[in-house]
Amino acid sequence: MVETPTLNKMSRGWSHRSKQLWTEWKQMVSPRTLPADASAALTVACVALPLNLALAVASGLPPEVGLVSGAIAGAVAAMLGGGRLQVTGPEAALVPTVLLISMKHGVAGVIVSALLCGALQVVLGVSRAGGLARFMPAEVTRGFTAGIGLLLLDGQLPRLLGAVTEDAASARALVHPANWSTWSIHGASVGVGLIVMACMLLLPRLHRAIPAVLLGLGVATVASQLGALSEGLARVGALPTGLPTPALPSFDGLDLRALLPDVLALTVLASLGSLLSARALDQLPGLSNHQTDGNQELVGQGFANAASALFGGMPVMGAIVRSSVSVQAGGRTRAASVLHAVMLLGAAVLAGPLVARIPMAALAAILVVVGARLLDLRGLRALMTENTGKAAVAVATALLIATVGFLPGLAAGVLLSLARSFFSRPKAHVRSLWLRIDGRPLFRSLGAAGEDLGGRPPVQLLRIRGDLDVRACGDLSAALQGPPWPCYLVLDLSGVRYMDAAGLRTLRELSDVIAARGGRVLVTGARRGVATMLEADRTWTGDGPHALMASMDEVLEHLREDQARGPVVQPS
Repeated sequence: MVETPTLNKMSRGWSHRSKQLWTEWKQMVSPRTLPADASAALTVACVALPLNLALAVASGLPPEVGLVSGAIAGAVAAMLGGGRLQVTGPEAALVPTVLLISMKHGVAGVIVSALLCGALQVVLGVSRAGGLARFMPAEVTRGFTAGIGLLLLDGQLPRLLGAVTEDAASARALVHPANWSTWSIHGASVGVGLIVMACMLLLPRLHRAIPAVLLGLGVATVASQLGALSEGLARVGALPTGLPTPALPSFDGLDLRALLPDVLALTVLASLGSLLSARALDQLPGLSNHQTDGNQELVGQGFANAASALFGGMPVMGAIVRSSVSVQAGGRTRAASVLHAVMLLGAAVLAGPLVARIPMAALAAILVVVGARLLDLRGLRALMTENTGKAAVAVATALLIATVGFLPGLAAGVLLSLARSFFSRPKAHVRSLWLRIDGRPLFRSLGAAGEDLGGRPPVQLLRIRGDLDVRACGDLSAALQGPPWPCYLVLDLSGVRYMDAAGLRTLRELSDVIAARGGRVLVTGARRGVATMLEADRTWTGDGPHALMASMDEVLEHLREDQARGPVVQPS
């Protein structure tokens, strides 16, 4: 079995990881990157501050818990995690589970759950479970994200309308005829929420660098002190004046037998969410050299959750939105995430009186916009055009997560995806050929690899037909077990209509194998979404050893030109 550089990194021992961490810690104080990291940290902190407050309230916890959790856990995960640019903190995906725990077991149950979740994540990381997330079908991942968006909308629309009552604390309850007489719309809450939403949606169109969330929150808070908007508004309230004293959470009065299933669900959700966020971060444009170690990431997240629990905080996980904001703002080392956590801590300690005046409806408006964006209706329409079956699985997974719960909905989504794959057209078929240029292309079977090629450089052609998803990765990797290793590997993707993250990762790993042996990979025939993913990855564009080409004719012309320049050394 061929070991790729990425897989080698994943399989290295913890001694190597500690040396790598030490190297990255030293990079944090480099004068060349520290100014950009500090600027990125400020941008991320502006985004994270209102989100952390809102997510804590949505989880049934005091708002200051969100700030403390983001500061403490964010710093620990930034120092110990498997990716140098991952930003950790309270996340929308955790809200339904944390809210359920807080309702059943109280705040003490949430703190204990964070501690136990952290311990389990460390065990998972040491057990090398960090590579499992890449086998999650892409349509299920999309449905998972949309399902969390539906849950946020369900829980926050009543807060935005100022219509939260004992019998109507969700959007589903509001529309039930039996509850129509128990609630009414609060005009001031709606007005404050509309101000925040307008800022979030309109200000980025003026300039992407504007901290729209923070600015919208500030404008709404000032407006809520004036005139009619100040009447009857619920506010965040007073925050502690200092950081809580660290202490082990108390287990007194908790029913651990009843709490354990919720802890297991929380661990699965926080671990999977962090790994999926890391995978998405690895694929951002401009980060082709950023490869997250999934096992180390789980260990780092485990210590972060444990640290959050010691300070009375809530569970956390890696957040792709904040991580991508950090990258886009210029973050390049772990210092960006660490400094963001320090700034959150400063806000919790020094800006308490200002935070106390924030209306709860403003925080609800932030989460309503976040929930709507998580639905990603535009992406769903594109998926519907490309593959109706995958879009149906994504929609079903989202609805099931929103109605029956995370774990049952996710499990059902995986089963639906497997059933769709079984009854739909087969997975990608890989045909391996050896190509010789003699004025015109000459194809021979793989068994002819040992024949005399007349001194010509060997060229291996992989023709791929069907869906290049997680099911086809094994066949694709097996087609290049070598030796002999080709000087050129030509990947013909003209028959591939769909590719997920696992397929992209396998193509990247094959390219790493060939590059390590002095060869090149030429990708041709990619269409639509497949071409977009390849271009965004940048492994086959730019000045690297590989190339992305439009057609097979372009590939053949390129090979002829290379031959005309002189002989190519056979890879070792």
